Amino acid sequence: MGRVQTLPEEVINHIAAGEVVERPASVVKELLENALDAQAHRIKVAVQGGGIEMIQVDDDGMGMDAEDAVSCFQRHATSKLRTLADLEQLRSMGFRGEALPSIAAVARLQMVTRCAEEVAGTRVRIDGGEFLSVEACGAPPGTSFRVSELFYNTPARLKFLKSPVTEAGHIAQCFTVLALTASDVHMTLHLNGRVHTQVPAAASLGERLDLIFGAGFQDNLLAVEAAVDGLQVQGFIAKATFHRATRRQQLFFVNARPVHNRTLSHALYEAYRTLLPRDRHPVAFLFFTLPSGDVDVNVHPAKLEVRFRQEQRLYDSIRRLIQQRLQESLGGTPVAAERAPMATPAERAVPLLWRPSPPPSSPVPAVTTPPTADRDLGLYTGYPAQGQTILEGRPLGQLHETYILVQYSDGVFIVDQHAAHERVVYERLLAQQPLGDATAQRLLFPVTLDLGGTDAAWLESSLPRLASLGFTLEPFGGSTYRLHSVPALLAERDYTAALMDVLEVLRAPTPDEGLAEVADGVSSVWQRLLTVMACHGAIRAGQRLQDEEMRMLLQSLAQTPRPFTCPHGRPVLLNVALAEIEKKFLRR
Repeated sequence: MGRVQTLPEEVINHIAAGEVVERPASVVKELLENALDAQAHRIKVAVQGGGIEMIQVDDDGMGMDAEDAVSCFQRHATSKLRTLADLEQLRSMGFRGEALPSIAAVARLQMVTRCAEEVAGTRVRIDGGEFLSVEACGAPPGTSFRVSELFYNTPARLKFLKSPVTEAGHIAQCFTVLALTASDVHMTLHLNGRVHTQVPAAASLGERLDLIFGAGFQDNLLAVEAAVDGLQVQGFIAKATFHRATRRQQLFFVNARPVHNRTLSHALYEAYRTLLPRDRHPVAFLFFTLPSGDVDVNVHPAKLEVRFRQEQRLYDSIRRLIQQRLQESLGGTPVAAERAPMATPAERAVPLLWRPSPPPSSPVPAVTTPPTADRDLGLYTGYPAQGQTILEGRPLGQLHETYILVQYSDGVFIVDQHAAHERVVYERLLAQQPLGDATAQRLLFPVTLDLGGTDAAWLESSLPRLASLGFTLEPFGGSTYRLHSVPALLAERDYTAALMDVLEVLRAPTPDEGLAEVADGVSSVWQRLLTVMACHGAIRAGQRLQDEEMRMLLQSLAQTPRPFTCPHGRPVLLNVALAEIEKKFLRR
């Protein structure tokens, strides 16, 4: 029939390129990994136009001779594998031999390289996978790659890229991750001719973190170092009081390779369970070392994912280790899964009104769960008229300085004071739409902030957006900025932490995505910004309130269109019906 045929070489190369080169950051990742595998001591990355126009990576590693300079562009040609057994003992970052030919297939590429033993270097020029020239040249020891006009010959791929600012953000994140794998290597990232990140060789991972994320960053972290069941773990996790709005500062490394793995992520979140507020994420930089035979690194074209031979055992070990370290930091207080079993929603709903456990035949008190945020907000079974009943209710006091007990004619509301105030603040911010008239308060003394790890060009372009929220920043040299004003609602709060979360939301994962209206007449990005600011501006759990403050909060809550949930979708109040209480006391 002749219907099954071998694909042409050009098609094969483009398929491979599609697997390896997803975006400019993929190119940076592959070239950086090669530089680190070449035992470089200094690496410089320069990027123009988000990497679409140009990417250059220079290193002082071992370099290549003329023969290897040509062979490295052949598919599956690699210096890191010889036999099938080598695949079971991998210690290098790259190994498939597909990166360079894949990059060369979709860009204009020039490589200059020389090993120390050679007198002259070699220059190789390739356009779209076709060799243009191979010639001797003068060059320092090491290798320099220049990749220009990425995807110039595949316009369909090019049109799916995001803006240069967004692509530069992905490159910066990739650079940061790989910079943490080699603390002893001096690495520099230039974006559009300006130094974005410069990290000299560091004596330790903690020092490296301070260089990347700002002086004193590791003061918020807990060192982790242990050997469990053949697994070695080193790195840092955040204190329970330090968390982020996104997962950007949550990184895992297996045998020095940055990876994504659900087992590792789930173990981390389970260890922090009950310690973090809703929609907050733990910070972690963890390096796992285990026998090469226990991990499969060959399950993803870009080597981003790994699979473990004994995943459940690994999960249990990591979860217990992190829990133990958190417990030590909390002075021995039991945490997470080591705590007593969690109470049911009904048991949590009436802690003061009903203490004994019901006999098996007795029904538990009926507690109506508020609707989710995306449902129609009319009347719900078990809930009286929303605003008016809250307004008419009488606050009895606080429970554990976190919940407000509100008596009304047919029962009791138990109101989460933080969630309630979040809803109030969110609605006030929403009323200022379109943004631009947010009330700001000028600081008596400007605050100096080190925003290391933030793209200066991106931050400069974001200053008007930050100002519309009430944050006024000005450059103060290098990665240092001065904060002159903050949103008025945050003036008495930790406004620097709020600013860091706002920056996280703006740049992660892609700040120019999700601009279509999704709810409340605002984009998804602005909705997340309002939610973050409402969270930071709201009163906290554990904060004592006076009677008048409780009344004012309830009045404000009653006037909102959605008093049942906070902006995160978490319940604001629970309704315990008087009829159900009377049943428990056998009055009915």
